[in-house]
Amino acid sequence: MPRSTATPPPRDDLKERVRDAVDIADVVGSYISLRRQGKAMVGLCPWHDDARPSLQVNPERQTFRCWVCDIGGDVFNFLMRMEKIEFREALEQLAERAGIPLPKGRGGLAVDDKAALWKALGWAADLFHDCLRAQPEAAPARDYLAARGLETRTVERFRLGYAPQSWDWLLRQAAAAGIPVADLVRAGLAVERQDRSGHYDRFRGRVMFPIRDAQGRCVAFGGRVLPGADDPAKYINSPETPLFSKSSMLYGLDSAREAITKSRRAIVVEGYTDCLAARQAGIDDVVAVLGTALGERHAKLLRRYADRIVLVLDGDDAGRRRANEILDVLLAEPIDVRIARMPAGIDPCECILERGRDAFEALVAAAGDPLDYRMDEALAALPPDAGDDAALASIESVLKGLAAVSPRSPLPPSQRRLREDQVLGRLARRFGLSRDVLRGRMLELRDRSDTAAEPGDTAAPRALPRLPAWDREVIEVLVGVPDSVGLIVRQVGAAGLESREARAVLQAAEKLHGAGRQVALSDLLLEIEDPALQSLLVAVDETSAARGPLDAHERMHHLEDALRRRHAERQAHASARTLKTSRLDARSEAELLERLVAERRTAQGMSDPKDG
Repeated sequence: MPRSTATPPPRDDLKERVRDAVDIADVVGSYISLRRQGKAMVGLCPWHDDARPSLQVNPERQTFRCWVCDIGGDVFNFLMRMEKIEFREALEQLAERAGIPLPKGRGGLAVDDKAALWKALGWAADLFHDCLRAQPEAAPARDYLAARGLETRTVERFRLGYAPQSWDWLLRQAAAAGIPVADLVRAGLAVERQDRSGHYDRFRGRVMFPIRDAQGRCVAFGGRVLPGADDPAKYINSPETPLFSKSSMLYGLDSAREAITKSRRAIVVEGYTDCLAARQAGIDDVVAVLGTALGERHAKLLRRYADRIVLVLDGDDAGRRRANEILDVLLAEPIDVRIARMPAGIDPCECILERGRDAFEALVAAAGDPLDYRMDEALAALPPDAGDDAALASIESVLKGLAAVSPRSPLPPSQRRLREDQVLGRLARRFGLSRDVLRGRMLELRDRSDTAAEPGDTAAPRALPRLPAWDREVIEVLVGVPDSVGLIVRQVGAAGLESREARAVLQAAEKLHGAGRQVALSDLLLEIEDPALQSLLVAVDETSAARGPLDAHERMHHLEDALRRRHAERQAHASARTLKTSRLDARSEAELLERLVAERRTAQGMSDPKDG
């Protein structure tokens, strides 16, 4: 993107350095397919069901805009919307992409510190993988994976590994490779002994499953003990680290995002091998939880790519308990959730390998509505001679799930109401209660839930406002001709604009101008935090550009002329008011009338009449 050749005054250097070092077309192109259309790049918008490309990227201005969603902004805004992250995290990701080190902030480690952890984890992943492939001591691990039906190509694709049964195998390798023990500890690979006499390997005698972040970097491991071992912990995962949080990450998501985005569904299983067996069978939109129940942060993460989550649970009692524990959380998210139950005694890996891909896909296709699941489970758990307390507990469980359904559910309101009526009708018939009483209790639970909801959980971004004509003209010139800011601040001012949005933009421009910094579209987008105002600025800029080229001199001339006419209009109003309200002598009245006519002509853009 072209930059001024003049030496800029002091500025918010870090944000601008990062922004200037990345190309928005590259960033957007890493998420969606872009093709050139004139000077712009276009692609299918990821935020609505786009059939023809409506997302436009302007490489020259380094902005994006969707004309259907009416949203736009710069590269920071795109990444924040796409990844549902805050500005600081977007800054960190783009800085890392550009190779620009960031100072350590409140959010955790600096990029350089994180790089040391990524290096240690990547090195360990390669070491574990090499051990599995070639070392004699890894033969039982190779036998286990083969018994689970995982082929060599799957082991290679997902870089599975093996940690030998030794207290210091990885530590010895690290010493030889120059990897500091402190990095191994911070990365969750080594543990300090209780007596502080040294350290030992966290993972020993386990098949290793590398866990990767959205960029495909190894950030943690899951370790599975081999059959016959006396270790009671079947699986252990890396602890929480600056790079890893099991409540906000999913196994395999880095390689499943494209398939999930395409199918608009995310199949969630409970085990690493379940996920790998599905991938091996060509079902690529499958991910796995990391030793914890699917939670709110997982659901928000999957919402970026999918319209439906299909949760695949084992058919045993533990599977039913997990479903009941998480249903209220999942129902509160604005995404279609389905529950698929495996037959008793079989897990997804066994189902796929023994019965084939089609059998597993059929189970997924038959996944049921979570409210029906909650209802069936509640009724099945009631014995025929259940007392009133047990019956009321079952009713409350179902009503709680019904109340939790998000008002932003993808179902139309009429369909949501119909589903509520069906569930309430089943409860009323089963327990002989009034449907109105049940609905009243459900609404009480919903009101209580709404009161406790996080204040930051807001609805979709508001629609862009329609600016008054004068406000729009001023903002167009401000964005198109940065040098106009002095004139606009002096002669217009925030008080001279009607809309709140235009005043906010001008105040941001005035702040930049007062600090001696450049006022251009890119600078305004960095200064203004409100996504709606950022979208408005991009929309104004794109609309102005679409009307055709107009050089800076012409724009300034038009603005100055408009300012003269508005000033003359105000003077004419004052003169007319004086004529109506004041007692003037004949001469003064004639002079005022003559001035009023001249002011009216100026306000209408007419030149003074020539003598002769």
